[in-house]
Amino acid sequence: MAKRQTKASKPRVIGEGEDRETIAVRRAERREMESRGITVNADPRTEEILGAWRADCFNLLLRGRPAETGAVQWLEELIRTAQGENGGERRPDFIRGSCEGAPGQNVSQAMIEADRTLCAVESSLPPATVRMLFDLLKPDAALLTRWRDVVRRATGETDKQAQGAAVRAACTALVWVRDNIGRLRRETRIAA
Repeated sequence: MAKRQTKASKPRVIGEGEDRETIAVRRAERREMESRGITVNADPRTEEILGAWRADCFNLLLRGRPAETGAVQWLEELIRTAQGENGGERRPDFIRGSCEGAPGQNVSQAMIEADRTLCAVESSLPPATVRMLFDLLKPDAALLTRWRDVVRRATGETDKQAQGAAVRAACTALVWVRDNIGRLRRETRIAA
């Protein structure tokens, strides 16, 4: 019986099926992002960007600590919500006179609740820790090239080992606050 011959598959060439101009634009975009210190994950065949992230002190110092990483992300989300950066709540067509919050001032109820939670977080942590965490969560402040200056300004710590320990300790305290935020919010409301 004769063997059936199969045609050898032709290897896919970059750009085949994709417009070469599109790939060139994607490569330029990838190079530009990498030049700004952003790590980019791209499909090697099509150069389509699949993911991008910026290495910061939290990625470095909290490696293997999912609870602390989650607490930092929770705090960042609270700050963004309180400032009105998340969601469409600030759209003028969304906020109406019948909504809770302050409709005439473009303030939604979600923003008010996030601010109340932030007040509870601030009252539950030492001032230097709050200042350090809030400063590190400002845009680009936690980058690997800048975070030590932020920690030094907030805490006065100059030892590099102690600076990393200060960030880890602050994140551990933040985990406790996040886990007990309901009780802390009630206590803050009673005190106010």
